[in-house]
Amino acid sequence: MASAADIPVGLGAAEHGLSIDVEDYRQILSARYRGEAGPVTTTFERNMETVCAMLAEARTKATFFVSGLVAAARPDLVRRWADLGHEIASHGLTHEPIWTMTPERFRQELSQAKRTLEDAAGRAVAGYRAPVFSVRRDTLWALEAIREAGFAYDSSIVPVRMRRYGVAGFGDRPQAWILRSGDRIIEVPLTTVRACGMRVPLGGGYLRLVSHRVIRRAVASAEAGGRAIVVFAHPDEFGTEPFQAVDLATGWRDKAAAAAVALKSNLGRRRIPVTIRWMLGVFRFSILGRIAEGASTPKAQGPPP
Repeated sequence: MASAADIPVGLGAAEHGLSIDVEDYRQILSARYRGEAGPVTTTFERNMETVCAMLAEARTKATFFVSGLVAAARPDLVRRWADLGHEIASHGLTHEPIWTMTPERFRQELSQAKRTLEDAAGRAVAGYRAPVFSVRRDTLWALEAIREAGFAYDSSIVPVRMRRYGVAGFGDRPQAWILRSGDRIIEVPLTTVRACGMRVPLGGGYLRLVSHRVIRRAVASAEAGGRAIVVFAHPDEFGTEPFQAVDLATGWRDKAAAAAVALKSNLGRRRIPVTIRWMLGVFRFSILGRIAEGASTPKAQGPPP
């Protein structure tokens, strides 16, 4: 983890967590439709340059949850992000959700992803975030595996049940869990807010739905309760050109699915970096590792029921 001396002072009254899920979406879709992820795209590189420039302008460090696909293809980029002072953490190996894997395969992916990332970054990796936030109620066993792989903290749980992920009732503050093995892992859950009549995570495409007034209220509530908010974003949300993926697919079904992905990704996307830049100017952010270090007292025995 970066040391406290590496983290600049921001503008807000409290320190919150900012994370980037560093994945090349075209790599993921290429693996899905073609069976081969292929190289990191130049569009991804440009988008990450935008992210790094925005963070530098705000004198802010963030946690980069890096996909193993990216780390294997471009270890030089991972080393550069680490040298800039950002926390490098794992976003899994192949971006497959945990619910698609057996426990044995998940453990293998955890170990391989951690080795790949640490070799690229040149330093130890303490944090993990599952692809698609796939630590949910039926995959809570994964917390044991994540800790066994050597991770100090996890940030995969959305504390509200959604269509594909989420653990309703988990709680919205970082907490240390005593696992069934007797070991301990710190969970740094995603912050949720109410928007359009539902609770959604504060980040990614959901930022298209959330007003600045709602974000201010969420931050004020968190600070009053002595906790941090946790925000996330993806590189493709910082792109200036429309995202497209139909060329990766073969067959009309996959082409239709790819077109739907592109439509969803592009709809209102330009609002996202505007909101991130606004938050960086108004609130104080830091790495999630620092937030995890503050949750040192165990809050519960075992995963939530």
